[in-house]
Amino acid sequence: MKVLYIKASPKPKDESASHRIAEAFIEEYKKNNPKDEVTELNLHDEGCQYVDYEILCDSFEGKGLMMETANKFMEYDKYIISSPMWNLSIPAILKAYIDLITVKGITFKYSKLGIPIGLAKGKKTVYLGSRGGGYPFPLSLIAFDMRYIKYIFRFIGIKNFKSFILENVDKSPEKTKQNFENNLEKVRKLARKF
Repeated sequence: MKVLYIKASPKPKDESASHRIAEAFIEEYKKNNPKDEVTELNLHDEGCQYVDYEILCDSFEGKGLMMETANKFMEYDKYIISSPMWNLSIPAILKAYIDLITVKGITFKYSKLGIPIGLAKGKKTVYLGSRGGGYPFPLSLIAFDMRYIKYIFRFIGIKNFKSFILENVDKSPEKTKQNFENNLEKVRKLARKF
């Protein structure tokens, strides 16, 4: 199996809760799936581009960055996304990447009735997120990070979606570390089932 690990936080891994969660997840995943190939895509290091007029026009002609990125994305069987929640959503760079991979004819198509049909069927996604505060119900209704990722991946056909979100990471370093350690087994268990 080919696994794509998509990193959306600009922070170094020792300062990023979402990176630490993903590292623990991937370590456990590799123990249980030693033959699987995990490729890391750090959106900040790679310089993920935002869709502009030229990129969009190229995609309408079936060429260019969107086509290349979407085709490369489809080469993988599983996706691990690590991201912080920023302002109740995802970082702009992750949205930019999603714009590059959501391409008609590659990751989705339209039926004769104009209904979108996902083409990434049979693949799996896990979202590993972090949030500065706590978002219990009803605040969870306005935390759009995980829900957006879940539904955009459903749109392209990926129904096998799991998630883990570590909340309250903006507390003191000691409390954040304890929070991480308290949830480490949940992350490992999720990795074993992925």
